[in-house]
Amino acid sequence: MSINFIPNDPSAGSTAPGLRVQAKHANRPSTRADFTLANTQSEGIAAPGTARFLFWQCREAALSAVDAWEAVAGNITRWQGNRRRLALRQDAGVDLNAYYDRTSFSFFHQAVSGTTYYSGASTDVVSHEVGHGLLDSIRSDLWDAAFLETGAFHESFGDCMAVLTALSDRDTRVKLLAVTATLKKANFVEATAENLSEAIRRLVPNHNAAEPRHAFNTFQFQIPETLPATGGPGALINEVHSFGMIFSGCFYDLIARIFAAQSSRTEATLLTSARTAGALLVAGAKTALIAPRFFQAVGRAMTLADDERNAGRNRDAIRLAFQQHNVMLGSNALLAPAAVLAGGAPSLGRAAALKPSTRRDLARRLRAGRGDRLTVRPVELCGRRFACVFHTRRVSLTPVHRRLRGVSAVTSVPVLIGDSGGSPAVMGELPDATTTEREVHAFVDSLVQNGQLDLDGVPPASPSNRAVPRVTHRIRTVGGQKTLQRVRFHCGGHL
Repeated sequence: MSINFIPNDPSAGSTAPGLRVQAKHANRPSTRADFTLANTQSEGIAAPGTARFLFWQCREAALSAVDAWEAVAGNITRWQGNRRRLALRQDAGVDLNAYYDRTSFSFFHQAVSGTTYYSGASTDVVSHEVGHGLLDSIRSDLWDAAFLETGAFHESFGDCMAVLTALSDRDTRVKLLAVTATLKKANFVEATAENLSEAIRRLVPNHNAAEPRHAFNTFQFQIPETLPATGGPGALINEVHSFGMIFSGCFYDLIARIFAAQSSRTEATLLTSARTAGALLVAGAKTALIAPRFFQAVGRAMTLADDERNAGRNRDAIRLAFQQHNVMLGSNALLAPAAVLAGGAPSLGRAAALKPSTRRDLARRLRAGRGDRLTVRPVELCGRRFACVFHTRRVSLTPVHRRLRGVSAVTSVPVLIGDSGGSPAVMGELPDATTTEREVHAFVDSLVQNGQLDLDGVPPASPSNRAVPRVTHRIRTVGGQKTLQRVRFHCGGHL
């Protein structure tokens, strides 16, 4: 039986594909990751604004996002935590929001100035949230990483999945090329969640999220803490949703560059170009080492993945796409020896191990204190094996805010150890403890400034609905210590 479906966003504009009748997606095979559906409705054509339409629209959008992922990353069989199913809640209450919290993908509705906005009716918003879950299934360690760039990458990845989901639709590709044959123009694909931004604009006109996020942009990378904490609609600020537009810009520019290199530029080669860029994005996300400059780390990993998979065919396109946003890669430097350590070369069998003298020397250089942990795992980059040492430490958050006295954030920074002339050597660069601490403080300050941290169990008020907390992080007691922990990624910007 057929359903009504909007393949982009309800407010994407007249150039985008509108409401259409199509066959519903088949159910997922029992061997793959799936959704538990809420408030199920009978099949059939339904009008927007009805519960029946919202159910099928949200289901179709979520399955389309998973299809787009599987076309570039292979089948997903489990969500994070080895879960086979996660709840898909197309209408979980009143709010201008949507979120992923490891148990559900939840969407909301709210009436603003006589119009009711449903976040679950936007394929952009649904694919963005599903993107969080897909990334979490391959990089669960990013969840609690206490750097602004890792959180911003998570948000950007959701937007990149919205772009990939859109470009997986043939009608969308045809209409997009009618708007811009080169992709180098503002359009309905690179702009995401227009409907939600419209609602925010009507409610809080000068809010930063009152303008849709754009993947086609000219934003230039700068250290996040040097940016203002607030800004007008669409401005680049020190907040994860906003700052993520820098990486989204790199990804969108990469699609455009790969597409420009095709012998013919058609909707079919646009799909090939998008999937090539998507496969490199997933490969880079899988292997990038967590660091304060995580955008650069992912870009470097994408370059190395292209060297291994495509003989470096897209190396220049990747470099130039990131350089266009002031993210300088220097990917080969990642695997170059930078400092020799004491002891012998690391053992690199099925497991990885360091000589005791190497571990002591590295701990001294990292200024590892009592209670810090150094764990070693093998990693493979560009066909070469290395020992990756993860330095896990607690960073006190007392200097950030008076209500964070006694609270800390646990952060784990990797160091790549290889072999140089038979001696162990740090590859790339050695993390600086002072820089790590400052980056954590800057990230937590951004959470406080944007009302995303629940301080002492008192959630910040939400202008859209004061009954619904906007927090992404809470303070919990872990092992007898007050610790910052993430509870969700939400899509309502920082409203």
